[in-house]
This record gives sequence, structure tokens and C-alpha cells, in this order.
Amino acid sequence: MPAYMDEAWGFYRHALGELREWRLTDDPILLRDAAEKTWGAITMASNSLLASRGREVPAGTNARMNEIVRLESGDRRLRALGLSAAFDFAKGILHQDCFYEGNCPIELITVWIERDARAYLEAVDSAESAGG
Repeated sequence: MPAYMDEAWGFYRHALGELREWRLTDDPILLRDAAEKTWGAITMASNSLLASRGREVPAGTNARMNEIVRLESGDRRLRALGLSAAFDFAKGILHQDCFYEGNCPIELITVWIERDARAYLEAVDSAESAGG
């Protein structure tokens, strides 16, 4: 759905900006904020996927994860994208470990922000275009 994906890409752009600022300042709060904005992007993209498949968008993270798993169980092509695994990993490393606990393995976090999150958003865009 366009509104969710617009928000997802907006969060993602902000995350990249905060990551650039972190590289200039080495301020750990900026890295943690970039991780959390990236998590926001993943969440909004997931909402978009669920809504595009006619599912109600749940309010909680675990409910959202369960809905993604349900979608994947009925769609081989969607399952091949590995969205539920990526969602779960992002929740753990970006949201819980980095943002909340300050445990931010720099290489892992930066790769997730710069590459893996973009791949997740693009995979959702692709899955929405393919329909289901």
C-alpha cells in the first residue's frame, strides 16, 4: 500500500542520514537512532505487505511476525524471499539489541542499514507488484 511504503522509505532515508551523521560525529545515540529508524522502515514495509494481501495490520510486533509467517506458509514465492526471518533478525539486532540495549556491532548494524533493509523494502515492493 502506498502510504505504508512511503513511510517505510521515509524512515529508511532518515536512517541513512543518521548513519552519515554518526560517521561524522561517532555519537552512539545517532547509530542507535539509525537502527531504530531502520526498524521503523521494516515495520512499515511489513504493514504494507500485509495490507496489500488483504490482511488486517496488527498493532504488535509478535502479531505482525505471525501474520508474515502465515502469508509465507501459503505462498512459495513469498516464502523464498525470507521476509519473516529478516523481520525477526531486524527486530532482534536493530530494535532490541542496538536501540534499547546499546549493543550495536558496528559492521553488522551498518550492513543491515545500508544493504539488508533496502533489500527488505525492495522485496516487499516486488511482492506487492506480483500480488498474491
